[in-house]
Amino acid sequence: MRAIKKITAFCLAALMITSLFAGCSNQSAQTDTITGDTMLIAYTDENTPFIYTDENGALTGFDVEIIANIFETFKGEYKSYKFVKVDEGYTLNEDACYTDADGNEYSAIIMCGGTHKNVGTANKDVHWSKNIIADNVIAAVPAGSAVTGFNDIAGAKAGVVSAAASAALDKNTAIKNSLASVTAFDSAKEAFAALDGKDIDVVIIDDFSFFTYDAYANYTVLPSALDTVEYAFEFAPSNDFSEGFNEAIKEMLSPDYGEGDTLTPIVEKYFGYADACVFPIDEAE
Repeated sequence: MRAIKKITAFCLAALMITSLFAGCSNQSAQTDTITGDTMLIAYTDENTPFIYTDENGALTGFDVEIIANIFETFKGEYKSYKFVKVDEGYTLNEDACYTDADGNEYSAIIMCGGTHKNVGTANKDVHWSKNIIADNVIAAVPAGSAVTGFNDIAGAKAGVVSAAASAALDKNTAIKNSLASVTAFDSAKEAFAALDGKDIDVVIIDDFSFFTYDAYANYTVLPSALDTVEYAFEFAPSNDFSEGFNEAIKEMLSPDYGEGDTLTPIVEKYFGYADACVFPIDEAE
């Protein structure tokens, strides 16, 4: 009886150790040693919240965490992965991004860091994942305002936050030309302080900036958006992992797979609101 108890205890301990390492498997797939078994994932610049260096000097962000969660699912024959910074205009699976001590050159096969289809990209001849994240450019007014739509803001004094909002306003020339003035603000906090003080009448801002502002619930967002930018991952056409990547994202988002929806908490962590995710989980394959 005592021997059986010892065997049972040993099996339980082994199971606990196995579970511990299984939970860390995605993280351990990251490497500092690049070989032919390393999947290289490129980015041109740090771009918060997609990919950036945290206060501890570690590369982090939404894209980094996504890869950590799904690499084991879509990796194919690769054994590890590493993010590498490349120059603008980098061509996936053609240009070298790392050369080892023996002169062997290695190329990246994935581009990340907030890449999107509707604006010029680092490499246009690519395959794309399905869109994962969307950033809408919106207009916000004080709660209870008589302004109910863009037709009501003619003659208004507008404050603009973020490059995305400024670009969207420039594209919508009819709306921009109808405004009495346009003032650029460095942050949502400054813009909404001006709105509260009646120095401006409306704030034009992108979702990423709006929903990470701690007092966003105090304001009303006008229906429709000035513009929408959707973000995805790029894949080399000659080394395309997009299908497996899409399936892995779908599994993360599904409430019926594994531990349930594990994608939404990551979306909320980096973007402040669940609706930033636009991945079409119900779309027919």
